Amino acid sequence: MIQSVFGPTLRIALAAVLLAAPLAAADAQQKSKGATAKKKGSTTAKKAKAKPDPVVARVDGSVIRLSDVRAARSQLDPRLAKLPLARIYRPLLEQVIRQKLIANAGRKQNLHKDEQIVRQLALIEDRLIQSVYMNKKIRGTVTPEAIKKRYDAYLKTQKSGAEVRARHILVKTEAEALKVIADLKKGADFAKLASQKSTGPSKVQGGDLGWFAKGEMVPEFDKVVFKLKKGEYTKKPVRTQFGWHVIKVEGKRKKAAPKLAAVRNQLIRTMAREVFQGEIKRLAKVAKVKRYNPDGSPIATARRRGGAIEVGPGLKRRPAQ
Repeated sequence: MIQSVFGPTLRIALAAVLLAAPLAAADAQQKSKGATAKKKGSTTAKKAKAKPDPVVARVDGSVIRLSDVRAARSQLDPRLAKLPLARIYRPLLEQVIRQKLIANAGRKQNLHKDEQIVRQLALIEDRLIQSVYMNKKIRGTVTPEAIKKRYDAYLKTQKSGAEVRARHILVKTEAEALKVIADLKKGADFAKLASQKSTGPSKVQGGDLGWFAKGEMVPEFDKVVFKLKKGEYTKKPVRTQFGWHVIKVEGKRKKAAPKLAAVRNQLIRTMAREVFQGEIKRLAKVAKVKRYNPDGSPIATARRRGGAIEVGPGLKRRPAQ
């Protein structure tokens, strides 16, 4: 709420204050107080440890804490937010004070009791609670041990074995493919020939298909390419649903299993999504939920009964799924 209403104002006001009070002057002032700061350094450090979130201002009895200033800093333009807090603390504090003055004035007019504001605050509270609730669930489930276990299971699903890097020339007819093979036998360069004659999208890179494992290409292509040796090309055209291919193997290697670091974020996202969906399903199962149309009438619910789907007062027959 504060962000949406005061965000742009805060950024503009802070920028204006920073321009009006050059940072060089602040730096000079800090140097002049250097000796005093050194003497009080240990005392200040002790106080900071004792009070990690101290009161930094009071406005008609309302308390402003350091965490409020830091929260305001997080709403700044990224270029300003990256500056050390010490450099922007005073103008930022003044802006937070101005916000508090306005908010207090609004409360004196009972705006905090306004129905629209109360409703928006309830929605904000709901979103914050949802976030914290699910984060706790996810953190409790997606542990380092759980991630390692999922990684081990993930490795078992990965196809092992060889990978090949191949080029191909795709043409429409067998006759065209035979002509390509004849040209190759005469010493024509495969990549150059592919860029000239192939109708496939890989022609722009000389027919290069990159590295792939078994099962990633259509069966007819797959069956042939893994039998070829490095540097060898097909002496007979290979027909697939796309046309006629002449294939050359550029390289072979053993497929390496992905390291945990390479797939960790992917696994975490998958596990977090599963936790979220599982929790929603669990909560929906034990809760009583009623749904209504925009006009307030109940939404007809569909439920299975003996191979029929019951919709409202009538039945629409169809085979059970």
